[in-house]
Amino acid sequence: MSKQYALLVDLRKCVGCTSCQVSCKMENAAPMGKFRSKVDIADVGEFPKPKRHYLPKICNQCDEAPCILPCPTKATYKEKNGVVMVNRDVCIGCGRCVAACPYGARYLHPHIAVKNDPSKFAKTVTEVKGKKAKDLRVVDKCDFCSHRLAAGIEEPACVRNCMGRARVFGDLSDPNSDISKAIKALKPDVLHPEYGTKPRVFIVAPDKEVFKAAEGNINR
Repeated sequence: MSKQYALLVDLRKCVGCTSCQVSCKMENAAPMGKFRSKVDIADVGEFPKPKRHYLPKICNQCDEAPCILPCPTKATYKEKNGVVMVNRDVCIGCGRCVAACPYGARYLHPHIAVKNDPSKFAKTVTEVKGKKAKDLRVVDKCDFCSHRLAAGIEEPACVRNCMGRARVFGDLSDPNSDISKAIKALKPDVLHPEYGTKPRVFIVAPDKEVFKAAEGNINR
């Protein structure tokens, strides 16, 4: 059986340093103003009892990924290891998957033009009608640093650089992996279970107020 990758974020250990966000930018060349990984920060309450909440967010690598179905070229697909991927060579930049993601985890990369000729799809994909490849941009999102996984480095950059050791990454199909043990012991939450997307990013949140206070899409 193929490995089944997932991530757990333990907010009891998160210090809000944003090193996950910064290291992701450096590792994956995410452009200014767009994010593969982001830490939402929310201040609630007033002196003398204020609170600050940190809620790190990335693509949830959903088992029922709503971004896959609307893609007209199958550029968005799920690997056997559970990671939702984007094939930039096939993407035509229509943006349908961006609109379909309820978490705002996707964006059109402003500096990378599509390679696939959009004219072949213009009759059925109105978003690219009359446009040339050089005028359209590929979709980008977190893929658990797939280039690192392919190289045998089973640790995304955000996990490697988490100074609070708040992130646990690994193989769900292995009951003895750190993440399998953590999920079993900690019984974490997921973002918006009501969406029915079955995320593979799990969150340990001692104060459930964080889900409301720091709510918002990754790419607004």
